[in-house]
Amino acid sequence: MIVWLLFIGQSILLPIILGILTVYILITASDAISRWPMMDIFPSIVHRLIVLLIFIAIVALISLMVSNNIEYILSQLPIYQTNLQIVVNNLATSFGLDNVPSIDKLIANWWSNIDIQTYAFRAFGSISSIGSVLFMTALYTGFLLSEASNFREKISKALKSDASQALEIISKVNNRIGIYLTIKTIINIILASVSFLIMWLMGIDSAVFWAVMIGFLNYIPYVGSAIGVGFPVGLTLAQFGSLHWAILALVLLMAVQTFVGNILEPKMIGKSVNLSSFVVLVALVFWTAIWGLPGAILSIPLTSVLVILLAENQATRPLAVMFTADGDL
Repeated sequence: MIVWLLFIGQSILLPIILGILTVYILITASDAISRWPMMDIFPSIVHRLIVLLIFIAIVALISLMVSNNIEYILSQLPIYQTNLQIVVNNLATSFGLDNVPSIDKLIANWWSNIDIQTYAFRAFGSISSIGSVLFMTALYTGFLLSEASNFREKISKALKSDASQALEIISKVNNRIGIYLTIKTIINIILASVSFLIMWLMGIDSAVFWAVMIGFLNYIPYVGSAIGVGFPVGLTLAQFGSLHWAILALVLLMAVQTFVGNILEPKMIGKSVNLSSFVVLVALVFWTAIWGLPGAILSIPLTSVLVILLAENQATRPLAVMFTADGDL
């Protein structure tokens, strides 16, 4: 029943959860701003308003960037098609193959076998759905951020004698999820910056856009980094018409991913999440099946909250221990 409710309630629950998780990051950012010179004279509401405006501006810029880059890539498709044909011809010559079909014929055959109207409706539906989720997330984030300061007081008045236990659980959730999301965001910014530098030096089209995508997809455990690298590598192949350039882009970008995933991330995040690798994989599959890409991104924070809740009940505490990587809660 719970899984069914999560599935059918995606349009309502997803923006709320995204808003709550965004608040964790923004509160941490506002606390950092409060320590800047001359900023300590302003109340916390001003600091939170500043980070909220920055967040809205970033969402708007990313939306504009996606739109502009889609238009640019569509305008470059004839060039990419010609370069891909060169790659196919070179591979065919290397393997001694004759009568290799042209890219034009492959596209024509594929185009004739699809229902354009159906795909168009799906594409517009997906775009409008993403837009509505982003808008509602920003809206919920604004309201939640404005009420965050008196949340503990409301919990105390609402639960009275049971308030201490509830506040302790909330504090654990805040610490674990807040630390994870903040450090993960910093790591993803570093990853995106280094990836941008590599793609910019190589002259890859839309380097800023692909760097943002690499950083964003790195929130997804295990497969996110590979997916993020796959797009710019494929574009490199189409842009330059050379396997050597595509392999060079793959090696350099994966080297950065390997360093971040195996050295930087474990060192910075440490045991702030402490989930079993198998549990992370199952959570990734489960939340992706229910909520798609947003579910994949939210899989670790949501599972961490579940482990904290299970640990607070003596009957379910053994299950929470089994979910951890080393048995420590």
